[in-house]
Amino acid sequence: MARTEAQAMHRVARRDLRAARLLAVDEADEASWGFQLQQAIEKAFKAWILSRDLKAPITHDIADLLQILREQGIEISHYLQFSQFTLFAVQLRYDDEPESLDLDRQHWLTVVQALLDEVDMRIEGRAP
Repeated sequence: MARTEAQAMHRVARRDLRAARLLAVDEADEASWGFQLQQAIEKAFKAWILSRDLKAPITHDIADLLQILREQGIEISHYLQFSQFTLFAVQLRYDDEPESLDLDRQHWLTVVQALLDEVDMRIEGRAP
């Protein structure tokens, strides 16, 4: 059951990443792009949590999700870089004129794609 739920959550994460790719153009607001990317990151970590037979909490805070994985004995230092995207889930999403963080959209799309690929391998039992 946990694997099925994890796979479903992972599919939604991939859908959010596809939306972020569409918003990676300069004409799209960074806040909109960042929100979609944040959603992909959040759901990837929730899928990983679900794959470990744990309940995924209702939160947008990526650091909270990483803490759950840390408590499971997973080394999370490499994933801490994703915590900055929590800002897009709430604060920047409701700001009518958010200040740009000037993030390299293509870089982050690539990094999040790699995260989703890694989580997929973990869900399927092909990674440590």
